[in-house]
Formats: sequence, C-alpha cells, structure tokens
Amino acid sequence: MMHSIHTNYYFSMPSMQFVLDCESMMIDVNDFALDCLGYKRKELIGVSFLAIVHEEDQNHVHKQLQCLSQVNCDDVRTLQVRKMTKRGLPLFVTDFVHVKQTEAGKKVFVINGYNMTKQKRMEQMLAAQKSILEKIAQGLPVTTILHELARTIEAIHPDTVCSILLLDEEQKVLYHGAAPSLPKEYIEAINGLYIGPNAGSCGTAAFYQEAVTVANIETDPRWRDYKHLALPHGLRACWSMPIFSSTKQVLGTFAIYHRQVYEPTEEDLEFIRTSALLAGLVLEQDQMKNEWLESKQRYQSLFEHNQDAVFSLRLDGSFSSVNQATSNISGYSREELLTMNFQLLIVPEDLDKCSKLFAKVVKGEPQNFDIRIRTKNHDLLYLAITSVPIVVNNQITGVFSIAKNITDCVVYGQRIREATDYDALTGLPKRHMFQEQVSKAISEAQQTAKIFALLSLDLDHFKHVNDSLGHTVGDIVLQQVAAILQKEIQHKGLVSKMSGDEFAILLKPIQAKEEAIDMAKRILRLFEEPLQINDINLLITPSIGIAFYPDDGIDAETLLKHADVAMHAAKRNGKNGYYVHSNEVARTTVEHIVLLSDLHKAIKNDELSIVFQPIINVLTKKIVAMETLVRWYHPEHGIIPPNQFIPLAERSGLIIQIGECIVRKALKQQQAWIQEGLKPIRIAVNVSVKELQEQDFAEKIEKALKDMKSSPEWLELEITENMMLYNEPAILNNLRRLKELGVRLAIDDFGTGYSSLGYLKRLDFDTLKIDQSFIRDCPHSHDSRVITDTIIELAHHLDMNVIAEGVENVEQLEYLAHKRCHEAQGYFISQPVNSEEAKHLLQKEMNT
Repeated sequence: MMHSIHTNYYFSMPSMQFVLDCESMMIDVNDFALDCLGYKRKELIGVSFLAIVHEEDQNHVHKQLQCLSQVNCDDVRTLQVRKMTKRGLPLFVTDFVHVKQTEAGKKVFVINGYNMTKQKRMEQMLAAQKSILEKIAQGLPVTTILHELARTIEAIHPDTVCSILLLDEEQKVLYHGAAPSLPKEYIEAINGLYIGPNAGSCGTAAFYQEAVTVANIETDPRWRDYKHLALPHGLRACWSMPIFSSTKQVLGTFAIYHRQVYEPTEEDLEFIRTSALLAGLVLEQDQMKNEWLESKQRYQSLFEHNQDAVFSLRLDGSFSSVNQATSNISGYSREELLTMNFQLLIVPEDLDKCSKLFAKVVKGEPQNFDIRIRTKNHDLLYLAITSVPIVVNNQITGVFSIAKNITDCVVYGQRIREATDYDALTGLPKRHMFQEQVSKAISEAQQTAKIFALLSLDLDHFKHVNDSLGHTVGDIVLQQVAAILQKEIQHKGLVSKMSGDEFAILLKPIQAKEEAIDMAKRILRLFEEPLQINDINLLITPSIGIAFYPDDGIDAETLLKHADVAMHAAKRNGKNGYYVHSNEVARTTVEHIVLLSDLHKAIKNDELSIVFQPIINVLTKKIVAMETLVRWYHPEHGIIPPNQFIPLAERSGLIIQIGECIVRKALKQQQAWIQEGLKPIRIAVNVSVKELQEQDFAEKIEKALKDMKSSPEWLELEITENMMLYNEPAILNNLRRLKELGVRLAIDDFGTGYSSLGYLKRLDFDTLKIDQSFIRDCPHSHDSRVITDTIIELAHHLDMNVIAEGVENVEQLEYLAHKRCHEAQGYFISQPVNSEEAKHLLQKEMNT
C-alpha cells in the first residue's frame, strides 16, 4: 500500500510520518516517529491518531481532519499539534497533512510531522527571560520573581516540579526560595538543608559546585538520608544545578523533580543550566539592588543624621547640598545656606588660607585643615574640615566636605596649655616655660652682647610649715611669696615657680653683676618681717643662688643648674642668705654626687663598719655604755669622715638604710660580747629624723631586737634635740612605741637647739646629753658653766640620766664630778675604738 501511494520517500525523511484512514485511525507509522514518541509499531497501528495528541489539542485536530476528508486529493494542510509521548511528555510538532488516494480509490491522510519542541522551548525561555527582566526592572520582590520563574519552567515542562533553594553562606545551609508545586510538608522538611557530599541532589550540588542529576531517588546513595522525605510525595528523580553569581559565587540551587524515574537528556541539562542562569540573574540583581539600597541608606544616614556638618559645594564655592547639622552649626537655615557661598562664613583672617586649600581640592587634591567661621549669631567656631573632589565621568564637578565642630576641644586645649604653662596655685610660669624664656634671653644677649642673671630661690624649713600647719597654710605661704616676688621684680624680669617651694627669677638685661646681688639683698629684706596667715605670724626666709650669663653657662640648662648649685651652697652656709655661683662650688657639688654614688655602693656591698666610744660613770670611772659610731673606708680615697658622708646620706634618704644597718651591727656585737662572757652593757646608737619619720621605724627596731635576741633595756637611741621641731605624728608615735618596747631614749646635743620640757616628760626620755660645745669651755667660761650646771640640775629634777660629751681633760672630768653629772665621754676617756679593742676595755673593767 505504501508503494502504491508513493510514500516510501516520505518515510525515509527525518520526520514523524503517519498514514491515517478517513476515520483518523493510524494504518502506518515510520520508525522516526516511533523513536520520538517511545512506542512500538503494534501499539499504534489501528489506534486513533487523536490518542497521541494532547487532550487540549484533540478537538481542534479532529475538526481539521474531518474537513480534510471532504477536500480533493493532493490537498495539503498545516497543523500545530502537541503530541504526547508514551511517558506523557508533550512534543511541539508541526504536521503537514497530505490528502492522498489509494489504488483502490480510498482517501488517506499522509502526515509529515516535524518536532519543533526545542525551538518552541527556546521561544518560551526567551519569553520567560523577557518577563523576568521586566519584573526585575519593576522592582518586584525577589520571592515573587523566583516564584514566577518556577511557574514558567513548570509550564514549559508540565511533567516537572521546580524548586529554588537559597544558600546561607555563613551557616552553610539551603533554605526555601520558591517551589510553587512542591508539597508544603516537603518544603518544610528540607528547609535548612545542610550542604555536603551526600545531601540529596541540591545539598550535594551546592557542596561540589557542579550539576548533580539523580535519575532514581530511591536507589541513589546521595539520597539515602532524604529519600524518606521525597518518595511519599511521589518524587522519583531530581536534577539540581548550582546557581552562580557573575563572580562564580554559589547563591543557591535550581532543581527539577520528576514523578517518574528519569535520566536527563543533553537537551534537559541545557534547559536546567539556562534556568539556573536566569535564577542567578534574579538573585544577583536583587543582591545588587539591596546593596545599592543599603549604600544609599547609609549615605543618606551619614548625610542626614551625621552630627558633623556634611555638605557639597559647587566649583564656585556655593553650597549645592547641606545636612541638618550644617544648619545647626552655622545657625543658618538650609534654604539660606543653599543661596550662600561657603567663604561668607570664614573669618577674614582665614579667608586666604581657605581659598588656597579649596583651589587644591578642585585640582583633585583632598585636604584636611582647620578653619574658623562666624555663625549667624556672630559666634566664633573652630572647624576641622575634610574636603575631597566630587568626580563624575572623570570630571571634577564639585567638592564634598565634612566639618567637625572642634571649638570645645580648642578651648579645652587652650586651658590645658595654660595649666601646662602656668602653676595653678600661684599663676607663675612653670619650669619649661621659664626655660624657653631663658633660651630667648640667651638669643637676645648674643645679639646685644649684654649679660643677665638667674636667681634660684628656695624657702628655708618650708617642709616644717606643711608638716606642722598643714598643706592649706603651706599653699597660702607659696601664694604670698609669689605675690611678693612678682611685685618686687615687675618689669625687671620674670618670676617662675619651678617646683614645690622653689622659685626662679630671670633678670634681664643688667649692666653689672651687682644689680643681681642687690636684688637678692632686697628680696632677703622683704622676708625679714613674718607673713600674716590665719592669725599666725610665720617667719619665712629664703636661700638664694645667683648665676650669670655668659660666665656661668651659655645655655638655659647649665645656667639653671649653676643657680641651683649656688642656692644649695647658700643653704649650707646657714640659710637665709645668697650665694654667687663659683667653679669651686660646682666642683664640690660634682664631688658630692660621685661620693653619694659610692656611698650607695658601700651600703649595698656592706662596706660600712662601726666603732665604739666608751661612756663612763663620772664617780666610779667604770665603763657603763658604748656609743656606736659609723665609719666608711673608701677603696680609693681611704677613710671618709662622717661629717662628709652623713649629711649626704641625710639629704638623699640613704640614712634610713644606714641607720637600720648600724642598729643591727651594734646589737650583733653586743650579743657577741655576752657570748664571750662579758656582762651586758648599754649600747647607744644615733637616730636620724628621717628614720623616725618612717611609719614602721619602731617595728624595724622591734624586729632587730628579736632577730638578735637582744634585751631592749640595753639599747639606747640618741635623738637630736632639734627633732622636737618637727612635731610629726609619725615621729611621736614611733617614740611612744619604742618606750613601750623598753628601749631607752636619749636627747643628744642638748642645749644647742629647741625642745619642750613637756616632751621630755611626756615621752619619758631617759638621758640628756650635754653638747660638747659647753663642756669645751668649762670650767673657765662663766656662760658655759651656767648652761652646764642648769642642764645637770634639770636632769636631776626630772630624774633623768645626764651625760657630758667632749671631755678632753681631767679638770673637766673633776668639775663634772663636783656637779654630780652622772656619765661622761670624750677623747680624755677614750677615742672611738674597734670592736676588738672595745672588748679588751670591757674585759679589763671586769678584772679590776
């Protein structure tokens, strides 16, 4: 039959070919059609052609075939038909229907069908892309667009179910994006799916960043932990493709589910790749939109809500935009500012500077600068401005600026500088500012060949004022001294407060050195009268050192140092005077510094030693005590006299370490004598005021007694009479504690200083020591006899032991015996001796 109607040509062409009878029943079909539709020949022969037509197209095709049965042979019609494969997949086919007549005279329909599915789907995808791009342009929410994309894909492939999952990069999970046809229960079950090597199709695709096609969910190992979620909903296959951004960053996954086990064709894979690319476009556009909106909002927030003034200027300097802070700071409204030029706000003195900086910015050079403006209310403000050029299409179109109001900082800084430069108590310049003025005076003197003087002034015994009357009174004293000095100096120079109670005076210029000396004398006379403070009359005296430029130095530091050295020389000379710097003073000062360093090493290396001077009973001539004296043998300079290193130790504070060391050495030697069979004997040790000012001095003595296993009644501490001037709680507490321990207390050099008889009894002193200056002239000097006799009588009346120091002849000793002085010491009795010689003296006493 085929040959009789010449169909063999058509059946050999790559098209789906069918032969139908007038009732539309298929009587033949070619192999190409069978391959495309997935049928076997016997399944179609004798079956209505409408059986392989999509149900929505069947009525139209039936009518067309009926019409063709009425037309003449050799007529041709074209039909657009959706044919259905055996698996239920639609194919878009263009059929050319030829009306033919068989040899038997019957009409048949010979159909040549061309599969247009690929072209049709391309058209649908292009339409889908156009629709999606329009929705992106409309600014629709990303969920709406993704939902529409999924619907479109499902419409193109009706046998598929589409799913779009989005990646949470931080948590490494996939969450629901769009899946209009998936069951709600399944969507909820896989929402938050962790990505991994065996996390279904989508989790695995995101993990490996490549396509994953699973034709059979039930058997594929990648679905082992998830198939129980999919299979109950009839999901049998799943193909997934990562959704990439333009920078190859994974944004999510695009998946197509099938309700049948199904291996994808190359065409299917191309389709899913295209769909994933379209989804990536949607997501990236949304991401860019969100970033743009966020950037815009940040800029808007930075601009509108910034506490600093943010504004832009045109190239002529006029405002083009301003934020509210600009209005708040300047006092002008936004409307007013937008009609103004920025330079109208600048103070005239800064206008030239501002113009030059603005010109640099317009040339493309960003600038940071401080400027002053006048507000609408004429207030002066300081602004710190950062300005950058505005560049549009490689052209500078304006200037963008941020201005911070730094007025408070500037004012505070000025106050800080004032506090840094000037003493808060007296209002006088501080040291560094004074040094700057001295350096300036040196520069001027170098040009004029003139001289000037520096006076260093320190208040005598000022510490006593603070300690006895309190720092409030001390502050008032410093204020009054500063006022007196300023009034006297006035325009002759500059007064500075250097530190504590130390002042400095710059006298410039002077014609002769006598001018500075006369000034020092006038200052000393000013302080001859006591200061009246809170109903108290305080006699405050200064010690003044004088140095001259250029004789005593050609730089500020050297001049100040030499004036200070001269001031300390004035103090050593008895205070309340002046001293002019000399090289001899400087040399002595340097020697003292070196000696002090060596003394520190000697203490550290335990190089100090002790000697003992016997104290005898005046009547029996027996040794009753040993006074401990410190000695220092220097490895280079030999024996250093105590009157050289003890004052240094006092001033530096090293006397505290020396004192503790001597007490321990004395107690240790006392115990050594006892262990050698000698009777216990009183040991006397001198104590410095600095030691007694230490809060824990008494505790140190108590610990030394315990460590050496010594009895406190055999230890006597000698305290100078002038110590009573201090009247410090720490000193008085230490003395009371020492008496409680049982330690004996003696007042040394009695009669040369100041003491209160009340202290003698209240603190229960045991011994008075008459200073050797009175014994030296006894019994020939009437005044010395009177003082000595009075002290001895006072001791008797107070039931105190009395010792005479400095006995140098028998006549003095006999006189003391006649006046009933208890004890004596001096070179006539014995010079200080070492411990071994002292032991022999004590042994000799025991044997007589």
